[in-house]
Amino acid sequence: MRNILWTGPRLYAALAAIALAMVIYLVGLPAGVSVFDTTLADLTLPIALFVGTAGVAITAATARAGRWRVVDIVTASVLGVAGGLVFAVWNAASTPLRDAMVPPTSAIIAGVWLFPAVLGALVVRKPGAAVYTELVAAALSALVGNEWGFSTVWYGLVEGMGAEVVFALVLYRRYGLPTALFAGAGAGVAVGLLDSLIYYPETLGAAGKLAYVLIAMASGVVIAGIGSWLLTRALAATGTLAPLASGRSAERV
Repeated sequence: MRNILWTGPRLYAALAAIALAMVIYLVGLPAGVSVFDTTLADLTLPIALFVGTAGVAITAATARAGRWRVVDIVTASVLGVAGGLVFAVWNAASTPLRDAMVPPTSAIIAGVWLFPAVLGALVVRKPGAAVYTELVAAALSALVGNEWGFSTVWYGLVEGMGAEVVFALVLYRRYGLPTALFAGAGAGVAVGLLDSLIYYPETLGAAGKLAYVLIAMASGVVIAGIGSWLLTRALAATGTLAPLASGRSAERV
């Protein structure tokens, strides 16, 4: 792994993005402006997370020629739509289970909503694949209809960036099991922070919030990480992924 590329201007740009994200979170965004009935103040955390992770991902993409081909766009879109349909079914089917669970243990099922991000990156292997696939899935879930409405979209954006930033940190050069596990963990941390700080700011204390993030991370590792890695291997074995790098080097998946 030639992480030596994380030096000089590339490193400084990534650190600047992280610093900007911290400033956004600490200062906060104005409450007087709304986007789809959500105030910018309520979006402070997701926007800060997005700015930091997107800055790292964009910086890493400069080290890797990752021009998308038509087959990449079609494949990522198909995976995103498939993920959105799974979300729609899971949103309805899991309602009794979610009603019976309380935080922080309810985070144990969070990984189901994270798998498109890891799967998209493992299959397409292009910068931006994780966030694009997760965003398509989240947008379709919102369009079909669910109890969370438009927030599903920006949740998908931040969750996708949670996985994307892991592939960015290895400069989009590693797509094996360890990277898949860390990508699932990254997405899990993203949803854990969003849920615990936005939905349970008073319900959970500091220890409860930490437990929620750790459980969501573990769920992301198992369901999104291992699950997506196994699914990618299964798809590669069928020859479906032959036009893609993941299909041509299935042994490295």
